[in-house]
Amino acid sequence: MTPSASCRIRMASGADLETIDALEAASFEADRFPRRNLRRMLAGGRTVFLLAETGNHPAGYLALSFRRGARTGRLYSLAIAPQARGHGVGAALIARAIEEAACRGLRSVRLEVRESNIAAQKLYLRCGFTLRGRRESYYGDGEAALLYEAPVARSAMEGATL
Repeated sequence: MTPSASCRIRMASGADLETIDALEAASFEADRFPRRNLRRMLAGGRTVFLLAETGNHPAGYLALSFRRGARTGRLYSLAIAPQARGHGVGAALIARAIEEAACRGLRSVRLEVRESNIAAQKLYLRCGFTLRGRRESYYGDGEAALLYEAPVARSAMEGATL
């Protein structure tokens, strides 16, 4: 899946809080991050936010969290604007997140996804993630989470400046 040629991905900053919060609101009902958490994560330095734009419009964002010295990053959130879904924006954000993980010397990226979110599961599998497990009653409403993990390509790690 290739993203539209007009899709641009950049690092987000605190100035993008409104945009990221709006993407969260358009994508999630029960599981969205509170605005104060987004603000804290944007300022904290342990989470990288990637913002995809098509033209002058936000198309999606991804939050990748990491800890100093850790070898695994965590994809915390991926939200795609409704009008941008199905155009490769999610795959482009994931590919860029894997590159960012390589630059930080990580060996893998993990995530949790609702068991009922089949579209997201298909995307993660297409992007090289493998199902690693299941957590019962992970979400507030009692739904289970499926655990996925993707390796960070060795060639990407070798080419990264650490």
